[in-house]
Amino acid sequence: MLIKDRLTVRQFTLLIFLTMVGDMILIYPSLVTAHGKQDAWISSLLSQPIGLVMMWILFRLYRTHPELSLIEICKKLLGPWLGSILAAGYLCYFIMGSAICLREVGDFMTTQIYLQTPIRVILTLFLCPMVWGIIHGLRTMGTSSELLAPIVVVFMIFLLLGLLPQVEPAKLQPILDTPWMSLLHSTIRGAFSSFGELIVLSMFLPYVTSASHLKRDMLLATLGGGILLTMLELVSLMIFGPILTQHGFYISYSLAQKINIGNFFERIEALMAISWLISTYFKSMLYMFGFVLGIAQLFELKAYKPLILPSALLMFAAAVLIGPNIIFYTNTVMPAWLDWNVTVSLIIPLFLLLVHWLRFHRKNRPTKRVTS
Repeated sequence: MLIKDRLTVRQFTLLIFLTMVGDMILIYPSLVTAHGKQDAWISSLLSQPIGLVMMWILFRLYRTHPELSLIEICKKLLGPWLGSILAAGYLCYFIMGSAICLREVGDFMTTQIYLQTPIRVILTLFLCPMVWGIIHGLRTMGTSSELLAPIVVVFMIFLLLGLLPQVEPAKLQPILDTPWMSLLHSTIRGAFSSFGELIVLSMFLPYVTSASHLKRDMLLATLGGGILLTMLELVSLMIFGPILTQHGFYISYSLAQKINIGNFFERIEALMAISWLISTYFKSMLYMFGFVLGIAQLFELKAYKPLILPSALLMFAAAVLIGPNIIFYTNTVMPAWLDWNVTVSLIIPLFLLLVHWLRFHRKNRPTKRVTS
């Protein structure tokens, strides 16, 4: 194996949680409300079982060959040629996912906090610790998640509790007034925009220490991230209503600005920004690490670290070229990205499971002799 480090089950579940919430902390409410309107919280609830099914499929795919990553499974099941083509498609997905997270950080910081700072400076400052983390390996990433994930959870709970005095349940009415096709579209968007991006974790499952409760902890971490996003969606609707939630791209940051307890505890949006940057950092780093590791496995290299710096430069260029501004990104990139999530996180894994069943289970099935 290219990586000798091992993640504990707890570290891996924390990475699942951080990847799950990731950049979704800021943009999830507006994504789901775009079609769900005031019923978007119902769509978010309905997306939870879909997300758990996708995580179960990911685990079942891993169990077909527990010692192999997603790239290696593609080559194992489909052969060196077709498997390599599919693996290259996943590598493109990983580098684009990392570049999108990086660009989201740049757009947020230059439009909300550092208004006069060039976006390339922000991208560079965020990219350098990502490269540093990948160089130090998987175990360092796991221990860092144990240190920083509680900060994200505490800040998010603090945000939700601080907003409780301002919620207005009347803004959720009329309930179930959204057309069912729009509600279905909102549910699919909520499921695949958050749960669908967990497919990158299949690159690191072979490096998790074996435990009988691995599947249970993976599902619980996924459910925990989904519940947090659903609560954020519900609070956003009850404070801003569906119209402002839909059109406010950084609606969670705006929520943090509204906290005011006794005219003393207020303006804590920096805490919101910190929690979002932490989770997005881990998500983008895992995507970049998956890309680097996948290239080494695709071409059967002996080491992956020489690929880190070239990959970082490629990701920087992709983040700059992905769109001229946040409006283009929202209207053009995000709809196509949703279709890509559906393909790589549900359709292809199901196809690979079918191929595995046809190649191995049917081959090993005993044949009955017909006696005359």
